[in-house]
Amino acid sequence: MDAALYKDKKVSRGYTYHYFYQPATLGQPTLLILHGFPSSSYGWHRQVEYFRPKGYGLLVPDLLGAGGTEKPEDPQAFRMALIARDLIDLLDAEGLDKVVGIGHDWGSAVLSRTANLFEERFHAFIWNVVTYTPPSHHRMDIDAVIARFQAATGNARYGYWKWYNEDNAHEFCDKNIDSFVQLAYPASPEVWLEWLTPPGKAKQWTEENRRSDLPRWLTQEEYDNFRDTLAKGGLKSYLNYYKVAVRSLNYEDDQKIPQEAWVIHKPTLFVAAKYDAVATPAMGKVNIEKYVPQAKIVELECGHWAQLEQTKRLNEVWEGWIEGLGLRTAKSTL
Repeated sequence: MDAALYKDKKVSRGYTYHYFYQPATLGQPTLLILHGFPSSSYGWHRQVEYFRPKGYGLLVPDLLGAGGTEKPEDPQAFRMALIARDLIDLLDAEGLDKVVGIGHDWGSAVLSRTANLFEERFHAFIWNVVTYTPPSHHRMDIDAVIARFQAATGNARYGYWKWYNEDNAHEFCDKNIDSFVQLAYPASPEVWLEWLTPPGKAKQWTEENRRSDLPRWLTQEEYDNFRDTLAKGGLKSYLNYYKVAVRSLNYEDDQKIPQEAWVIHKPTLFVAAKYDAVATPAMGKVNIEKYVPQAKIVELECGHWAQLEQTKRLNEVWEGWIEGLGLRTAKSTL
């Protein structure tokens, strides 16, 4: 991604965001694309390379704690409602009235809360792999969540969240950064079933400094970028996304969101990943059917990193669906 197209902006609560921005041309809409953990804006570089020559506007931030964006250590700074406001500040800074919101992994969670609070700022939404997540009715009990998944499916799903919630989890992640990154980008989806989702296994993998081959869909250049970006910034701040969730720090904010705002009314695309060991299509479709009944659902033959594993197919799915919205004549977004 062209370093000359990155900007830095201090949002209203004082944190500085680093983001890629290419204004729209040819009457195309702007895409706000939000990465997940432990990625950065660079994780979307294949999508930027595809959509940029076609005239689409692209606003692709490093989210709080990631890449070149500020890295506060207080978990309270990572409450979803606050990050949602940060994103609106970025839209305002670029004079963008409405955008197409696109998220993956924790970017999907951030997009969800931004949709609840500021749906009027969006033409449409695309949730990738991790589905739309409504506000919570209750505080999280991570042990109960893990037990339910284990009993129902034989897969604990969120076992690694327990470790990421520990105050010193970042220490071994930073010390054994290659081990950490190689687990995050597994050579096959089965690696996560053995080493990520069961409680204690991600911690064991990283503390023992285990290694694996790079997946066939990840280049050495991409791996080096992911690794070096994390090594430079460290994981202490970035892991706060998990601490906020496990410690229910979003709960009070969630209770302030009216029930009618939990339902998404704008056009929505949900791209599921057939082989994701954590965010399974079946799990994702539950929330979509309940809160986004008008959504189109597409399932790809891939694991968690759809934008890397199925780049061509994902780009084509996005483009075809967005083109069908007829936004090219929406002059307010140009």
